[in-house]
Amino acid sequence: MFKFNFDRYLENIWNNYSKDLSKILIHTGTIGWALSSAAQITAILFNDKISAKEKTFLIPQETFDALVNIGSFYLLTTGIKNFSKKLVTTGKVLPKSIKDFMDKSPFKTSYGKSNFDMEKEMKPLVSFEPYKKQYTAFKNIFTTGATTAASVLSCNVITPILRNELASISHKTIVNRANEGTSQILTKKDIDNKDSKALQLKYRPVLYPRHTDSMKV
Repeated sequence: MFKFNFDRYLENIWNNYSKDLSKILIHTGTIGWALSSAAQITAILFNDKISAKEKTFLIPQETFDALVNIGSFYLLTTGIKNFSKKLVTTGKVLPKSIKDFMDKSPFKTSYGKSNFDMEKEMKPLVSFEPYKKQYTAFKNIFTTGATTAASVLSCNVITPILRNELASISHKTIVNRANEGTSQILTKKDIDNKDSKALQLKYRPVLYPRHTDSMKV
């Protein structure tokens, strides 16, 4: 019979994340986006006020938005995390005390280059022992700070830009569809004018020929 060992579970979390806080930031952020998107899709799915025809349009749209949100967050934060970690492990970015040590070490001409590995080269060096904790702490703080900045950038800049671009493409498709077979040209401004009930009623069959019950433009 399976028995859940909570202490071992906590120990695994500690071993995985204690030396790399940026990893837990990425994982929890990604899980947060996934849960938020799932809640949004579930709310639409079980909302009795939304017709079945509307759901066939809204659920794929929300699913696509979820993939954009999750993908952009994960890819950007992971990329920035790996890049910032590389800056430290190659010795390009180090605290002053460690840089001073490296300038007097046998690696003074090689550290800071893209193929240098601080952790591999300095591990057997006994004289580096007093700096190991400082090095690990600095790498943890630096990568976590960079990942935090990347997550803020992703949520507040990159994702909105991507969604706006996708919305723009969607608007153009709607406008082109609406203008087919009509002498009056419908513009993007018209599409955005959600308060124009007369416009919605006039063009709803053209905009959504398969969803004419209560779909809003």
